Amino acid sequence: MSSAECNYEIYNKELLIIIWAFEHWRLKLKLTDISIKMFINHQTLTSLMKDKKLSRRQMHWIQKLTDFNFRIMYRSDKQNIKINALTRQADVVLRNLEDERVHYQWITILTSNRMKIADLKKNISKLIYKQILETNEINENCMLLREAIARDETQYEDIKLKNCWTQNEILYHDSQLWVSFNELLQMNLIHEMHDQSSVDHSDILRTVKVIKRNYYWSFMRKTIDWYIQNCYICQRSKTSRDKSNNLLQSLLISEQRWQDIAMNFIINLFDSSEYNVILTIICRLLKERHYISCIIDDKDITVKKTAEMLIQWVY
Repeated sequence: MSSAECNYEIYNKELLIIIWAFEHWRLKLKLTDISIKMFINHQTLTSLMKDKKLSRRQMHWIQKLTDFNFRIMYRSDKQNIKINALTRQADVVLRNLEDERVHYQWITILTSNRMKIADLKKNISKLIYKQILETNEINENCMLLREAIARDETQYEDIKLKNCWTQNEILYHDSQLWVSFNELLQMNLIHEMHDQSSVDHSDILRTVKVIKRNYYWSFMRKTIDWYIQNCYICQRSKTSRDKSNNLLQSLLISEQRWQDIAMNFIINLFDSSEYNVILTIICRLLKERHYISCIIDDKDITVKKTAEMLIQWVY
């Protein structure tokens, strides 16, 4: 095939092969009175002679086929194993390296300017490895586990010590380093393993498998499951596999003013007259609204303080 023919759509490529076959065996096929059966794995070509919308190239090709008595029949790849084996020989390659078709057989999609190679080569776990070692050595719970192992106990509270051992005051589980009872440290480790560019937010099973290669802690699967279920990028980009939810139920219509309200805090505003937050309260029935200026930090947004503002400004 020429370089231009290599750019044809698959439909035209299959049709071109039919034309070549008839031209090659033209003398023998034209003289026979028997209907010629041509088997092909491209089902849309079975209605070739009935199509009304054809391009100029296709009309030119079909004119060459009008001299033959043939019928195109569909046969799937599973039923056409022998023919497929002949057309997919490994030694049928282009020998001329200057041919334009050779240049398009291998295309680099992910080039160096689109990817930071350093991110893939860097071992992310080494960034917090030192911190895990230090916490493992001085953590009180890890000390109690080491003492239980020294007494040859098989279990400490809910933790089984069968495969646990110590070396140089460091606690291990099999060949894995024990991560201490520190939620922040565990979250940082999961974050490094789950959010790195080479993994790109893998699922729960893959994340557990990657972390288990070098680290271990009690209820690790539960912790990783909780982290990934609350990962914003995973929830936004990955399809939910839950069962379909029921139909949405509309809210009941209020019978009087300010019986049902909608409220929202507008935060991260610039300080103005010592205020940094606006509380919006809207009546769902009449759409009446109150805008309350207040100064609140993240720790100060409590139910009690919100109720006090509702009593003072609305009720």
